[in-house]
Amino acid sequence: MQHSSTSRSLVASRRWSAICAAAMMSFSGSVLAHALQTEASGGAESAAIGGPTKIEDPAQACAALAHTSIADTKIASAEILPANSTLKDPDGKPVVTSAAVCRVVATVSTKPDEHVGIEVWLPTDAWNGRLLGLGSGGFGGAILYSALAPATARGFVAVNTDTGHQGGAQGAIGQRLEWALNPAQLRDWGHSSVHLMTVAAKSITTRFYGHAASRAYYSGCSTGGAEAMEEVEYYPDDYDGVHAGSPGMDYSHLMESFLWSAKLPAQQPEAKLSPEALGVLSRAVLQSCEGADAVRDGFLERPTQCHFDPSTVQCKAGDDPSSCLSEAQVHEAERLYSPVLDSRTGKELYPGFVRGSENQWALIQGALVPNYAQPLVANVVFNDPNWDWTTFDFGKDGDRLDAKLAPSSDAMQTDLSRFKAHGGKLIMTQGWSDSFNAQTLPIEYFDDVAKRQGGVGNTQRFFRLVMIPGMSHCGGGTGPTSVGGNTPPVRFTPDRDVVTALEAWVEHGKAPGTFISTKYVDDKPGSGVQFERPVCTYPAELEYAGHGDRKAASSYRCVVPRQTMTNQ
Repeated sequence: MQHSSTSRSLVASRRWSAICAAAMMSFSGSVLAHALQTEASGGAESAAIGGPTKIEDPAQACAALAHTSIADTKIASAEILPANSTLKDPDGKPVVTSAAVCRVVATVSTKPDEHVGIEVWLPTDAWNGRLLGLGSGGFGGAILYSALAPATARGFVAVNTDTGHQGGAQGAIGQRLEWALNPAQLRDWGHSSVHLMTVAAKSITTRFYGHAASRAYYSGCSTGGAEAMEEVEYYPDDYDGVHAGSPGMDYSHLMESFLWSAKLPAQQPEAKLSPEALGVLSRAVLQSCEGADAVRDGFLERPTQCHFDPSTVQCKAGDDPSSCLSEAQVHEAERLYSPVLDSRTGKELYPGFVRGSENQWALIQGALVPNYAQPLVANVVFNDPNWDWTTFDFGKDGDRLDAKLAPSSDAMQTDLSRFKAHGGKLIMTQGWSDSFNAQTLPIEYFDDVAKRQGGVGNTQRFFRLVMIPGMSHCGGGTGPTSVGGNTPPVRFTPDRDVVTALEAWVEHGKAPGTFISTKYVDDKPGSGVQFERPVCTYPAELEYAGHGDRKAASSYRCVVPRQTMTNQ
């Protein structure tokens, strides 16, 4: 994730880091209040399995956990956290709980130099019988109370991890990342910490309630989405249902994408797409591909159908430079649309960004390098915190990155047969305007899985990919954000909430179809609904029905492109 423009980028980057860290379940304050009010009014369709579980003497049962022996786990404290308690998230924002829980603070260690911090929050009243693992964001390094509190409010045992080290969710140029230089801690961050967290949490849950959780679910976004895929691919028995949101699953090549996107403006400052230039480009793309309705909405409904050529907005003699792009800026736009390429062979290493995402490109051109790519690559690959990232060679240095980072961070295995055999269900969500990840990577991954499974139909029996028009990284953007994003749904039903959809799929065999996602005024649930859209299960795409209120989901439908139908 150099003065005025960089400052604006860093402010924006911190905002998006908070979104990453909070992930899918990260709503607190007024957002949490809205979610609880919705659930209390009867919006939730996921009842407790066999009725809610209540502990007769929660304080005694909780205190007893502090003296309980759990394999590879040291419990530092176990105490009742009353409802309406206030804790502070890593960003300093207060989080107010609404359910009383037994709060267990523990460390999991299976080898020297391994210290995976976890917190398990166990509802003392009306446990729904399920466990919900929650993801981290960026470089992890802290427990996210803004994820734990809403989950326990819904009746889940909730668990989160610091990913095996203490520190910020992002870094800085010149910063020595001790955890990244430690092989055990690097692997825990990128590969195994969620597994260790989950095994310990299941044991703690059994000790507290006297029986195991009936089902286990996981939800995470960004790095949390990558953690989801590590679980599905390498620890397929941990969870029955998994939500992988905006997954940074090809992490080593994602770092190359950050470097690729920022390199030209760093070497040729005149090539940087200013906010004004991005506005010109975005409006031209929207108008060219879907007309005035797209310009008004601020996003494309079917980005795959757009093939806009940025050279059409290049300045000509006599043009007002504020209404067009310079030749250098056109080259930068073309570079961002282009995949990252191996400089020796021309092989595609990571996809480019789609047309229609231009209004989210501010971070891609710069701030993601000093906050994420440079610190991680400098420490892991070059062992030099001050390494000059502009010297990165997308050939030989890419090989070094693959060798040193990919084994600890990448989750791109397409053989999901063990997860399928376990009965696991996976829902992956991805915003079409993601400001971090290439939007088509999940599509490429799904297609590769489908080849192994013998087609889309076989794959959709356990894996659904949901693409959200206009949504940025784990939320934000000009599109709707309540499915796969950082705002809660209007109500917790399988067609509006991913975790509830997983419950319906796992426990009742009701596979998800089309979701309904909400865009709130100013992205604040308390301010009311701005509009809603269906979000489609890939390969279906969104289409306006041709009549009806364009703000209403009922005016749209999901259709499978004819070419896709013939290829299935």
